[in-house]
Amino acid sequence: MDRFAAMKTFVRVAELGTLSAAAREFGLTQPAVSQQIAALERHLDTRLFHRSTRQLALTEGGETYYQHARQILQAVDEAEESTGELSAGLRGNLRLHGPVGFGQMHLSPIVIEFQHLHPELTIELVLDDRFADLIAEGVDVAIRFGDLKSSDLVARKLATFERILVASPNYLVAHGNPEKPQDLLQHRHIRFAWSPQGEAIPLVGPDGPVTVPVRSTFLANNAFVLNEALCAGLGIGGAQVPLIQSLLDEGKLVRVLPDYSYAPMDIHVVYATARFMPRKVRAFIDHLASSLKRVPGLRTIRIPEKNV
Repeated sequence: MDRFAAMKTFVRVAELGTLSAAAREFGLTQPAVSQQIAALERHLDTRLFHRSTRQLALTEGGETYYQHARQILQAVDEAEESTGELSAGLRGNLRLHGPVGFGQMHLSPIVIEFQHLHPELTIELVLDDRFADLIAEGVDVAIRFGDLKSSDLVARKLATFERILVASPNYLVAHGNPEKPQDLLQHRHIRFAWSPQGEAIPLVGPDGPVTVPVRSTFLANNAFVLNEALCAGLGIGGAQVPLIQSLLDEGKLVRVLPDYSYAPMDIHVVYATARFMPRKVRAFIDHLASSLKRVPGLRTIRIPEKNV
């Protein structure tokens, strides 16, 4: 038995929760993965998983072995990475995750530029508005918006941006310009389908926070669709300034209730550990932080990483 290979397989099975998922990742058959785990259990003389028809769960001994095995694998990666510092170029795989709208408009050209700089890297960019499980999904770096929930990950705040109410000039000519937040209930509203506030929007104005009821008549789960609806004059809606700055500059959209806005939104870069950061991860984060300075509507920030 190749103990190191079996250890790597065990760690990914523990993180992914199934033999088949680990087999797909390693390009192995499920029986081959099962045999590696069984051989490791015989070598350790302990049961590592509780097995069911759908998923595997670590035993107490398996959890202890997982924590030690993961540290060992990270130490090996660190040793190899340190040696790799002496050689030119970044190599290996880099898996990135980010939100759809910002990802399509601003993140994808940043990633493409990074690929040009490091052609020996294999980069995978996944755009999805949900929060990915970095460990289970093998994500090296995630870009996340808003407040971060407590976890065992490390985060670094890179930038912040405004979210404002906008509409097309044609809509305002036809329906009037609201003079106070309460007037929004008399207007057609455009919003994300999954908005947690539903038929109310939280704004911040001269006198502090205020929650305003609205009447949503067009909903979508994609920022670009919503922006098209706004430009088409379907109503008033909130938008992220980095996604509409060009539309504001061209006069296709105008700001509504300029004394009011949503709370600012923070952009964080999130990764698994600060103890050992692979050179490719460090290089991409530095490239991202530098590139965000060119994005209209963003205010970049230099804050050290922290555990979240």
